[in-house]
Amino acid sequence: MIATTTLRTIFLVLFGLSIVWLVKIVIEKDFETLVRALIVAVLLGGALFFLQRTKLETISWKNIKQAVVPEKDLELAYVKDEGRRGAATYVRYTFPTPTGQEGSLLGVGPRLKLTMDPNGRHYHITDIEPVNRVLTYLGLPKVTSGIKELSSITGHLADVNYYRWDDYAGGVLTIERGLCQNMDSLERYHCIVSITIQTGS
Repeated sequence: MIATTTLRTIFLVLFGLSIVWLVKIVIEKDFETLVRALIVAVLLGGALFFLQRTKLETISWKNIKQAVVPEKDLELAYVKDEGRRGAATYVRYTFPTPTGQEGSLLGVGPRLKLTMDPNGRHYHITDIEPVNRVLTYLGLPKVTSGIKELSSITGHLADVNYYRWDDYAGGVLTIERGLCQNMDSLERYHCIVSITIQTGS
Protein backbone atom coordinates (compact mmCIF):
# COMPACT_ATOMS: atom_id res chain seq x y z
CA MET A 1 0.00 0.00 0.00
CA ILE A 2 1.13 3.54 -0.78
CA ALA A 3 -0.13 6.74 0.82
CA THR A 4 -2.57 8.54 -1.47
CA THR A 5 -0.85 11.91 -0.92
CA THR A 6 2.48 10.43 -2.08
CA LEU A 7 0.87 9.01 -5.22
CA ARG A 8 -0.85 12.34 -5.92
CA THR A 9 2.51 14.12 -5.83
CA ILE A 10 4.17 11.51 -8.08
CA PHE A 11 1.38 11.61 -10.67
CA LEU A 12 1.19 15.41 -10.55
CA VAL A 13 4.90 15.60 -11.43
CA LEU A 14 4.52 12.97 -14.17
CA PHE A 15 1.47 14.73 -15.59
CA GLY A 16 3.38 18.05 -15.61
CA LEU A 17 6.28 16.38 -17.44
CA SER A 18 3.87 14.90 -20.00
CA ILE A 19 2.45 18.38 -20.68
CA VAL A 20 5.99 19.74 -21.16
CA TRP A 21 6.65 16.83 -23.54
CA LEU A 22 3.49 17.67 -25.53
CA VAL A 23 4.47 21.33 -25.80
CA LYS A 24 7.96 20.32 -26.95
CA ILE A 25 6.46 18.02 -29.62
CA VAL A 26 4.18 20.78 -30.92
CA ILE A 27 7.02 23.34 -31.02
CA GLU A 28 9.34 20.91 -32.82
CA LYS A 29 6.45 19.72 -35.04
CA ASP A 30 7.31 16.10 -34.28
CA PHE A 31 3.79 14.89 -35.02
CA GLU A 32 4.84 11.23 -35.32
CA THR A 33 5.04 10.96 -31.52
CA LEU A 34 2.12 13.30 -30.82
CA VAL A 35 -0.47 10.51 -30.48
CA ARG A 36 1.78 8.57 -28.11
CA ALA A 37 2.33 11.65 -25.95
CA LEU A 38 -1.41 12.41 -25.89
CA ILE A 39 -2.19 8.86 -24.73
CA VAL A 40 0.40 9.12 -21.94
CA ALA A 41 -0.97 12.53 -20.87
CA VAL A 42 -4.57 11.27 -20.85
CA LEU A 43 -3.65 8.17 -18.80
CA LEU A 44 -1.66 10.20 -16.28
CA GLY A 45 -4.44 12.81 -16.14
CA GLY A 46 -7.04 10.10 -15.50
CA ALA A 47 -4.93 8.60 -12.71
CA LEU A 48 -4.44 12.05 -11.17
CA PHE A 49 -8.18 12.75 -11.38
CA PHE A 50 -8.90 9.45 -9.59
CA LEU A 51 -6.36 10.27 -6.86
CA GLN A 52 -7.83 13.76 -6.39
CA ARG A 53 -11.37 12.37 -6.02
CA THR A 54 -10.69 9.31 -3.85
CA LYS A 55 -11.26 9.37 -0.10
CA LEU A 56 -8.89 6.46 0.50
CA GLU A 57 -5.85 7.29 2.61
CA THR A 58 -3.79 4.51 1.05
CA ILE A 59 -3.93 2.87 -2.36
CA SER A 60 -3.33 -0.82 -3.13
CA TRP A 61 -3.52 -2.89 -6.31
CA LYS A 62 -6.90 -4.13 -5.10
CA ASN A 63 -8.22 -0.54 -4.95
CA ILE A 64 -6.94 0.13 -8.47
CA LYS A 65 -8.50 -3.07 -9.80
CA GLN A 66 -11.81 -2.18 -8.14
CA ALA A 67 -11.73 1.30 -9.72
CA VAL A 68 -10.90 -0.01 -13.21
CA VAL A 69 -13.09 -3.13 -13.15
CA PRO A 70 -15.74 -2.68 -10.44
CA GLU A 71 -17.29 -5.82 -9.03
CA LYS A 72 -20.84 -6.51 -10.08
CA ASP A 73 -23.55 -5.75 -7.55
CA LEU A 74 -24.66 -8.81 -5.64
CA GLU A 75 -27.98 -10.36 -6.57
CA LEU A 76 -28.64 -13.06 -4.00
CA ALA A 77 -31.68 -15.25 -3.48
CA TYR A 78 -31.99 -16.25 0.16
CA VAL A 79 -34.47 -17.46 2.74
CA LYS A 80 -34.57 -15.78 6.17
CA ASP A 81 -35.59 -17.90 9.13
CA GLU A 82 -35.96 -16.71 12.74
CA GLY A 83 -36.42 -18.92 15.76
CA ARG A 84 -35.45 -19.84 19.28
CA ARG A 85 -33.27 -22.54 20.79
CA GLY A 86 -33.91 -22.60 24.52
CA ALA A 87 -33.04 -19.14 25.86
CA ALA A 88 -31.19 -18.18 22.68
CA THR A 89 -32.70 -16.62 19.57
CA TYR A 90 -31.31 -16.96 16.07
CA VAL A 91 -31.68 -15.57 12.58
CA ARG A 92 -30.56 -17.76 9.67
CA TYR A 93 -30.06 -16.73 6.06
CA THR A 94 -29.97 -19.70 3.69
CA PHE A 95 -28.94 -19.56 0.04
CA PRO A 96 -30.97 -22.36 -1.59
CA THR A 97 -30.23 -24.24 -4.80
CA PRO A 98 -32.02 -22.69 -7.79
CA THR A 99 -35.39 -23.88 -9.06
CA GLY A 100 -35.02 -27.07 -11.06
CA GLN A 101 -31.89 -28.11 -9.16
CA GLU A 102 -33.62 -29.89 -6.27
CA GLY A 103 -31.67 -32.86 -5.02
CA SER A 104 -28.41 -31.38 -6.28
CA LEU A 105 -25.57 -30.89 -3.81
CA LEU A 106 -24.38 -27.90 -5.83
CA GLY A 107 -25.92 -24.53 -5.05
CA VAL A 108 -25.16 -21.05 -6.37
CA GLY A 109 -24.38 -19.27 -3.11
CA PRO A 110 -21.96 -16.35 -2.61
CA ARG A 111 -18.33 -17.19 -3.36
CA LEU A 112 -15.80 -17.59 -0.54
CA LYS A 113 -12.04 -17.04 -0.77
CA LEU A 114 -10.33 -19.68 1.32
CA THR A 115 -6.75 -20.57 2.22
CA MET A 116 -5.78 -24.19 2.85
CA ASP A 117 -3.64 -24.68 5.93
CA PRO A 118 -0.20 -26.33 5.57
CA ASN A 119 -1.43 -29.78 6.65
CA GLY A 120 -4.00 -29.79 3.83
CA ARG A 121 -6.93 -30.65 6.11
CA HIS A 122 -8.70 -27.38 6.66
CA TYR A 123 -9.73 -24.28 4.75
CA HIS A 124 -9.54 -20.95 6.56
CA ILE A 125 -11.11 -17.58 5.77
CA THR A 126 -8.20 -15.14 5.46
CA ASP A 127 -9.81 -12.71 2.99
CA ILE A 128 -12.89 -11.27 4.70
CA GLU A 129 -13.97 -9.01 1.81
CA PRO A 130 -16.30 -11.60 0.17
CA VAL A 131 -17.90 -12.32 3.56
CA ASN A 132 -18.37 -8.61 4.28
CA ARG A 133 -19.95 -8.01 0.85
CA VAL A 134 -22.63 -10.58 1.69
CA LEU A 135 -23.12 -9.27 5.23
CA THR A 136 -23.50 -5.72 3.88
CA TYR A 137 -26.00 -6.97 1.29
CA LEU A 138 -28.04 -8.51 4.12
CA GLY A 139 -27.82 -5.31 6.19
CA LEU A 140 -25.63 -6.92 8.85
CA PRO A 141 -22.45 -5.68 10.59
CA LYS A 142 -19.14 -6.63 9.01
CA VAL A 143 -16.58 -9.00 10.50
CA THR A 144 -13.22 -7.48 11.38
CA SER A 145 -10.92 -10.49 11.09
CA GLY A 146 -10.46 -13.79 9.31
CA ILE A 147 -11.20 -17.08 11.03
CA LYS A 148 -10.05 -20.68 11.03
CA GLU A 149 -12.32 -23.54 10.06
CA LEU A 150 -14.14 -24.54 13.25
CA SER A 151 -13.06 -28.20 13.08
CA SER A 152 -9.39 -27.12 13.20
CA ILE A 153 -10.14 -25.49 16.56
CA THR A 154 -12.51 -28.04 18.14
CA GLY A 155 -11.11 -31.19 16.53
CA HIS A 156 -14.69 -32.39 15.82
CA LEU A 157 -15.57 -33.83 12.42
CA ALA A 158 -19.06 -32.30 12.71
CA ASP A 159 -17.49 -28.81 12.61
CA VAL A 160 -15.99 -29.28 9.14
CA ASN A 161 -17.30 -26.58 6.75
CA TYR A 162 -18.22 -24.20 9.61
CA TYR A 163 -16.72 -20.86 10.66
CA ARG A 164 -17.70 -19.10 13.89
CA TRP A 165 -17.06 -15.57 15.13
CA ASP A 166 -17.85 -15.52 18.88
CA ASP A 167 -17.10 -11.78 19.15
CA TYR A 168 -19.41 -10.69 16.31
CA ALA A 169 -21.23 -7.38 16.82
CA GLY A 170 -24.69 -8.95 16.53
CA GLY A 171 -24.03 -12.04 18.67
CA VAL A 172 -22.35 -15.28 17.51
CA LEU A 173 -21.96 -15.47 13.75
CA THR A 174 -21.69 -18.88 12.08
CA ILE A 175 -21.11 -19.44 8.38
CA GLU A 176 -21.63 -22.80 6.74
CA ARG A 177 -19.50 -23.54 3.70
CA GLY A 178 -20.57 -25.62 0.73
CA LEU A 179 -19.68 -26.40 -2.86
CA CYS A 180 -21.41 -24.34 -5.53
CA GLN A 181 -21.39 -24.32 -9.30
CA ASN A 182 -21.64 -21.54 -11.84
CA MET A 183 -24.49 -22.70 -14.07
CA ASP A 184 -23.01 -20.98 -17.14
CA SER A 185 -19.34 -21.98 -16.94
CA LEU A 186 -19.90 -25.13 -14.79
CA GLU A 187 -17.07 -23.89 -12.55
CA ARG A 188 -17.23 -25.28 -9.02
CA TYR A 189 -16.23 -23.11 -6.08
CA HIS A 190 -16.46 -22.81 -2.29
CA CYS A 191 -19.50 -20.80 -1.28
CA ILE A 192 -21.68 -19.74 1.64
CA VAL A 193 -24.61 -22.09 2.22
CA SER A 194 -25.99 -20.34 5.28
CA ILE A 195 -25.31 -17.53 7.74
CA THR A 196 -26.64 -17.80 11.29
CA ILE A 197 -26.56 -15.16 14.02
CA GLN A 198 -27.37 -16.35 17.53
CA THR A 199 -27.99 -14.06 20.50
CA GLY A 200 -28.45 -15.01 24.14
CA SER A 201 -27.13 -18.11 25.86
